[in-house]
Amino acid sequence: MNLLNINALRHFLSVLFAIGVFGLVLTHHYATQYQQDQWQDKLKSQAIQTGQEIEYELAKFEQVPNLLSHDPRLLAAVKVGSPSHSLNLLLSDWLDQSLADTIYVHDKTGVVIASSNYQQDDSFIGANFAFRPYFQNALKGHTAQYVALGVRSNKRGYFFSSPLWVDGEVKGVVTVKVNLEQLEQRLAQNDGDLLVTGVHNVVFMSNLPNWRYRALFPLSKQAQQELNQTQQYGETLPLYYGELTKQSGVSQFENHQLLVSPKYLAYTTNMFDKGFRVIAFIHQQEVSTAVLQADMVYLLLYVLVSLIALAWFQMLVNKARLANVNANLELKVQERTLILSQANDKLQQTVRQYEQSQQELKQTQQELTQATKLALLGELSASINHEINQPLAALKTYTENSQRLMAKERYPMVQDNLNKMLALNDTIAEVIARLKVFTRKNGQHQHNEVSHLHYAVHNATSILSNKLIKQGVTLKVPSIGRDVILAIHNVELEQVLINLLHNAAQAMEGHGIDPQISITVQYHGSQCDILISDNGPGMSHDALAKVFDPFFTTKPEGLGLGLTISKRILESYQGTLAAYQNKEIDSIAQSKGMTFIVTVPCAININKEENRHA
Repeated sequence: MNLLNINALRHFLSVLFAIGVFGLVLTHHYATQYQQDQWQDKLKSQAIQTGQEIEYELAKFEQVPNLLSHDPRLLAAVKVGSPSHSLNLLLSDWLDQSLADTIYVHDKTGVVIASSNYQQDDSFIGANFAFRPYFQNALKGHTAQYVALGVRSNKRGYFFSSPLWVDGEVKGVVTVKVNLEQLEQRLAQNDGDLLVTGVHNVVFMSNLPNWRYRALFPLSKQAQQELNQTQQYGETLPLYYGELTKQSGVSQFENHQLLVSPKYLAYTTNMFDKGFRVIAFIHQQEVSTAVLQADMVYLLLYVLVSLIALAWFQMLVNKARLANVNANLELKVQERTLILSQANDKLQQTVRQYEQSQQELKQTQQELTQATKLALLGELSASINHEINQPLAALKTYTENSQRLMAKERYPMVQDNLNKMLALNDTIAEVIARLKVFTRKNGQHQHNEVSHLHYAVHNATSILSNKLIKQGVTLKVPSIGRDVILAIHNVELEQVLINLLHNAAQAMEGHGIDPQISITVQYHGSQCDILISDNGPGMSHDALAKVFDPFFTTKPEGLGLGLTISKRILESYQGTLAAYQNKEIDSIAQSKGMTFIVTVPCAININKEENRHA
């Protein structure tokens, strides 16, 4: 095909237009089907939920008339068959307990002889409701339910009736009326439009006032006769309102049915035990709007693809026209390639410099961490000297004593002294071993290491024990199982703990008569929290906001790097370090002092029913 021929362009545009029209029709069809399916699920959920709410509300009153029908006071009054003021008071008391709208009692002829609304102007006393189906069914000895518009109150209600048996004969009927208007107001708070219809498909509840008392299908003569006789919806017959059903292609409702009409999309569900159905519906305009949006998205995509196709077509045309200038383009490509190659070399050099800088930074951080350890040991040197000098002094004493005992040939006592000297030697070796482990530099693969929390806490408190004892600090340490394994190098965890304990001891120096440090361990699935609390003077809000900043310190001789390094160590293992005033934490007994929370991932998930506290 000659791309430079005008007929080729016309043919290409014709094919492109045909594809667009076909795609639009297909998109509109599937978008309409998708929206109807989505709305069907939503309307179904609304209808079922509304039905369940109605059933739940009405179920509260369903057994009330049956319970009242066994009250001997009511049966005695019905047996007499005449109005009774005491029975009116009894029904009024029952009404307050049941929260119904009205409770009233009929005699055998349907005349109301007592009612809870006896004091109202529209009292039911003296009214004859023999024409109501709920009375007729109850008079036959059955419990009855019925929905209707009140003849006197002109309020919609749901009626529950039970027969009153006296000496094996139905002497009257007790009826409980539930106000549907209050229930309708609660249902109107839900999203979406709802209709609730009776047996003749007449709407008696809806959040749309214009739909109430409207027949959704034309009433048959039998239905008209029945409604005139029972006055279910008043003295006038409901008017036919067929916007929902007239052009939907159905002649009656079925359970779980989707109705599609030009104006509405509706879903119906029946409530067979209550004799009515719930209809949730929306305007087709909402569906059409969503479908139109899908069509617009398709058109936008189609325009974009068409522009790309036209650009591709134009590119082919331009490619044919530019065949004569390939030589110049190749030269320019070579020049640009050279420039890009030089830029690439510079970029690689920059990357190498960056990697070298990162390596140097990592080395500097390790050296800074090591320096911080040694600085902390320098601060603890007096306590460490005391911890070593005590056994050394005792060794000297035992040695001199052993020399004198040897001269007197008291060998058993010499043997006893030698055993004690060996024990003291082991004590010194243990102290030196702890310090050696603490001051050891971390290796290249420390992130693959794990630590036992029990030994880490033990080693940290052992190194600081003499300082804490000399300062008079009470250290509360919980019982920690040896199965608690954390995903962090043991030396780095000990460094963080020693730094926090040492800071707490320094903060309490010269403050308070009973300095205390407590350690609490809490588990949260794959995380472990270590809380280190003191009862010292605490920090101000300004100091607390800057506590992890480099070189920030509240001690004249401090470097201000201990907490910063501790926080970075924990973050390198996906952990955290946080500081709080004790009054901000509910689980801390004292209100003074500070609490630092160390959060470290567990190497093995720990499920504990209770957290461990000091």
